[in-house]
Amino acid sequence: WYNFKDINPDIKVLITIDETSYKGGINNNNHPMAWYHDFDGGRSFYTELGHVEESYTDPLFLSHLLGGIKYALGAKMAL
Repeated sequence: WYNFKDINPDIKVLITIDETSYKGGINNNNHPMAWYHDFDGGRSFYTELGHVEESYTDPLFLSHLLGGIKYALGAKMAL
């Protein structure tokens, strides 16, 4: 997994990972894997998921991705 520096305290975290479940983590108890937030007059969505082809046939991942896209486009919805 990616390790992050200077994690913005204003992000709204959707998914985190338990760093005790793998080796190499440096974020301790604060390792977000997906988040959203208002940024510089717009909206930002990030997901660390989706690296394997199978992700794009998984209904849960597709729902996650679509929700992030809708948020970034400005849809009024809860993620």
